[in-house]
Amino acid sequence: MSLAGDTKSDIEYTMLSEKNPRPSSPSFNVKLRPFVTRRILLTCIALILLSLLLHHAYYVRENMLGDVLAATSSSAGVYQPALNEFGQPLEESEQSDLDEPVLEFETQFDYEERGAFTPYRIHGFDNTGAPGGEYIGKNLSCSSLSHSASVGVQESFFLHDNLMEIAADLDKHPMIDYRPTVGRIDQDRYALSKIVNDSWDRLATACVFMSDYGVYLCVSRVIYHPGGSKDVCRISFLRGQIFSESWIHLDRYRLKWKDQEIVFPKIFDTETEYDIGGSLYGPEDARIIIEEGVEGAEPVVVFNMISTQSDWRRAIWVFRPFSQRSHILTVRDTERAQTEKNWAPFFVREADEDQSSTSKRQPSNYIHFVWRFEPLTVLKCHLISGMCDIVFQQTVLDELRSHHDDHDASLRGGTQLVPVPMSHKNPGSFGSPGVQAFAAFPRTHSENAGGCGMAVYRPELAVLVTNTTHFYLTYGSKVIDFGAGMVMDEETIVDVCTRGRIMITNSIARWDMNAHDARGVQTDVITLTLSVDDSTVQVLRLSGIWDLLKSLPSLTGYFEQTSVNGAPEFPAIEHAEDAWQDERIRAVDSFERANAAAWDVRACLEESVLEYVRHSSDLHNKNNERKDREKQDLKVKIIQEEEQRRKAEEDEKVKLADEEKRIKEEEEQKKKLEDEDQKRKEEEQQQKKKDKAHEEKKVKQKEKEKQLTKEKKPVGDKGDEGVPKKGPKRPEFDEGEVKDKVDNKVENTADSWDDGFEKVEPKYDPAAKEYWGEELN
Repeated sequence: MSLAGDTKSDIEYTMLSEKNPRPSSPSFNVKLRPFVTRRILLTCIALILLSLLLHHAYYVRENMLGDVLAATSSSAGVYQPALNEFGQPLEESEQSDLDEPVLEFETQFDYEERGAFTPYRIHGFDNTGAPGGEYIGKNLSCSSLSHSASVGVQESFFLHDNLMEIAADLDKHPMIDYRPTVGRIDQDRYALSKIVNDSWDRLATACVFMSDYGVYLCVSRVIYHPGGSKDVCRISFLRGQIFSESWIHLDRYRLKWKDQEIVFPKIFDTETEYDIGGSLYGPEDARIIIEEGVEGAEPVVVFNMISTQSDWRRAIWVFRPFSQRSHILTVRDTERAQTEKNWAPFFVREADEDQSSTSKRQPSNYIHFVWRFEPLTVLKCHLISGMCDIVFQQTVLDELRSHHDDHDASLRGGTQLVPVPMSHKNPGSFGSPGVQAFAAFPRTHSENAGGCGMAVYRPELAVLVTNTTHFYLTYGSKVIDFGAGMVMDEETIVDVCTRGRIMITNSIARWDMNAHDARGVQTDVITLTLSVDDSTVQVLRLSGIWDLLKSLPSLTGYFEQTSVNGAPEFPAIEHAEDAWQDERIRAVDSFERANAAAWDVRACLEESVLEYVRHSSDLHNKNNERKDREKQDLKVKIIQEEEQRRKAEEDEKVKLADEEKRIKEEEEQKKKLEDEDQKRKEEEQQQKKKDKAHEEKKVKQKEKEKQLTKEKKPVGDKGDEGVPKKGPKRPEFDEGEVKDKVDNKVENTADSWDDGFEKVEPKYDPAAKEYWGEELN
């Protein structure tokens, strides 16, 4: 699958069955076909076409008010760019005067375009050439070597890269398989950008300024880690990029070198060996260096890599990025270590080199390395054969060795070593090959220091001096963290035991001796590339480093030399303040003195790192104690608040229960009253019905009595005695009693009545509860 789409694309891919994937375009990797559908394929093609139109706008372009990139070219046509950052042809400048200093670059760049330089104090140790030890009768103290000077620091800025572009360039590589990444995502749908971001990273960028060309060449380690951990990557690649003088990325930049044209950015072919299913293949920890003062010099990239040539041990390689040649380095008459890392490269001018101003320097066939700092060991390696020889190994006389505490800090290679101009007035003069000085920013590795529990890495400034056969460390600074806000924030700098514990300088990208500050005063500016926690690529500038070096007593004699071809004293050592000590010291070979003091410089540097880490770890521990107290206080507060909340909830529950009980009682009382009222009303209603019925009965009785009176007629001669009369009202009684009495009455009446009357059956009126007779016709 071609991955050269927009990095912000939200395209999502649905996982298809691996048994029957849909057909995809031949331009797509078959490893990604399980994710591809026809609709997605068409969408990708459309996005790719759109990205080609917008790709130029992906990288930030220079401000239209900025200076147009100036380029100088030689008559041989070395480093002829086809386009500048504006896509326009670069005009050839006139051939520079060969008599001019080699470091001169005519265009004065405004280094304060990104902000002013902030004062920063660098403390260190200078080699006085006066060692301690048994011979001198005292132990050398680090305070006697102390030196301090102020430089300027500009806030760093970040370099970013296009991971989508990288993934697209390497999509066809046999080691690239995104299934582990997709498995980690564990979703049915996933964005292409997420797959790429979870599989790729770019780190450890090292750069060098090509003065013939006026641009920076940068190399970065690109790692593919589908398993998720950057520490265990499957394979690494070497990526090259071109940046303008103001650090604008130049996309699709064409660089003409000899008979070929090289387009950047690109992935270099480093002859990497690998086995499918293995890991940790490819180049790591790349450093880059270019030979100063050599017209048309090809940069040299140094990295470590495993291969069959080293029996799969990690070995150092040199690589030429334009001619695409790579060679493994082998130290003669020594067994190859299991892991070779942190070799610091530099070019040494040979003692027999012609120093006349009219001659052109030719590219060297050799490159030197600081193999290790303790003891100081220097290698000289052939760039074609790759064979290295140990040309110097430090040994210190026991009687000149001062005691230093054992510690877990060690000085290791960081940046390349760059030559120091050895003249007060001419920044382009390196002086005689008999005395050469080199500046670098190595790093210290502090293991288990101060209770951090994890290794701490910090850069320092170091200066190496040589006469081509003997080497010694003449200066070493304490830890340089560049100050709060320059690379890391204040909280991170103060606490080295956590985030930001790894700060590594990867390259001295440029050392411009003809820079000027905001007031127009000439100064020097060093441009560094560095990284924090192997996750960032940052660029930082320092001003005044050359002034710091010129202030070192150990270099004063070298800077004061007046003849380019002269042979100054090596080492140039100042007289000791104590006459007896000076006389006794001068009886010892001058190099042995400087060499012994150099051992002290390195030891003091490493001890100062421990102090730095311990101080930080103390702050770390205090911060942890404070945080623990705050956590404990917060915990107590939370518990108290929880208890208060629980008590409040319980009180609220009790209150609610009481309220519910009160409401319930009120409702019950109300219901009781309502029931009583309802019962009373019902009783009243029943009473009214009874009264009404009683009244109706009375009325009905009266009406019946009236009716009965009207209907009565006399029968026979007996007068009123023969007429049945209505009996007197009798008291109320039940129907059974009435029936018995009526039966008796009827019988008696039947016996007593005369024959002249008809027998009348008495009837009972239930309403009136009375009996009366009914007249028969």
